[in-house]
Amino acid sequence: MKTSDKILDAARNLFNENGIRNTTTRHIASSMAISPGNLHYHFKHTEDIVIALFRELIEWYDGIVDKVQGLPMERLEDLTPTLELIYEQEDKFRFFFIHFVEISIWIPEIKNDYSQLIMKRENQFKTWLRSLQEQGILTRLGDQVERQLIKNLFIVGDFWISHNVLFKQYTGEEAKRDFVSTMLSVLSPYCISSR
Repeated sequence: MKTSDKILDAARNLFNENGIRNTTTRHIASSMAISPGNLHYHFKHTEDIVIALFRELIEWYDGIVDKVQGLPMERLEDLTPTLELIYEQEDKFRFFFIHFVEISIWIPEIKNDYSQLIMKRENQFKTWLRSLQEQGILTRLGDQVERQLIKNLFIVGDFWISHNVLFKQYTGEEAKRDFVSTMLSVLSPYCISSR
């Protein structure tokens, strides 16, 4: 594993444990038993590490969205394994989901990247929802309902972890089950139940 990848792993773990504002490049270097100079050779500032981690997360999501696009389904629950993978990845990068508004204000580049990502994902979700309608999983959705459903999927997907941290405080398998159940509940009102 390259040093830069080790730095990103160590940083992600510290951000998850201590929060984004309580973790500096010195903390990261210390946790790895490397000098701050060695870390700064790879990443000058904490913001550079956060941006690299955000891009890593987005790259992973690109792959999972592509996978879901081509997923043949017979019923809504066929999404469960994919939603479990999404939960595991969100948990791995939970500091983003807990502190996203703060991060996007602190690092405008992430806010801009997220805005572009939302536009891209909206088109991908439209294609996916239409595929689910064609497969007979979902009822026919009008444009307005489709837009609202996509918005709800984003809100729930992006902010479930914050809600859990503040209210439910589920962990492990219980957290994963609740995430999956909550995501499916967004889609279930539009599901054709006779399958």
